[in-house]
Amino acid sequence: MKTKNAVSTFTVLIADDHEIIRRGLKGLISDFWPGVEIIHASTLEQALVETEKSPSLIIIDVNLPGGNNLKVIDQIKLVQPNAKILVFSSLNENIYAVPYLKSGASGYLTKNAEESEIVTAITTILAGSRYSSRNVKENMFNSILGNDADNPFTKLSGRELEVAELLTKGIGVLEISNQLNLQMGTVSTYKLRLFQKLKIKSIIELAEKMSIYER
Repeated sequence: MKTKNAVSTFTVLIADDHEIIRRGLKGLISDFWPGVEIIHASTLEQALVETEKSPSLIIIDVNLPGGNNLKVIDQIKLVQPNAKILVFSSLNENIYAVPYLKSGASGYLTKNAEESEIVTAITTILAGSRYSSRNVKENMFNSILGNDADNPFTKLSGRELEVAELLTKGIGVLEISNQLNLQMGTVSTYKLRLFQKLKIKSIIELAEKMSIYER
């Protein structure tokens, strides 16, 4: 049985384009921390405006309209360098959690997390620490030790992971360069590097390998 905290006076920004997610998180947080102020955003533009109010915690889906995955963390940090950011995403943590944590997020949770884990993550981050699931901690530990052969995606840089994701969606190098504001040659270099790191030779192999580690 969960225990409610005393009346709390802090602010949480919930940035997600799905109203049901925003309502669910608001209900959970308000129930556990009476007195908390909740502000909402459904686009990245709105989230950046609300970030100027210096919320105590930002819970964000990095696939917000107008967003660009990993770049979202940088954009928030430009507005509020000390922002505490909990990424709340449907993206598989085995592939995406480590890059987001490395990019400056304070925590990473998937949207199928239990309520108790969400509360634990929020409590941990507000206390000044970082939060990740046990599985993610093991992935990070293995990465540090160089024992990450089981999940080759941990070898990719944040930008390489972005390019990989777009390639699996059938987006070509030219369009990727436009979306990420990069030169075509730079995108081609990222593509070559990620192919080498993953030991693959085609986008079909990339999609197959990504589907394996998203399970």
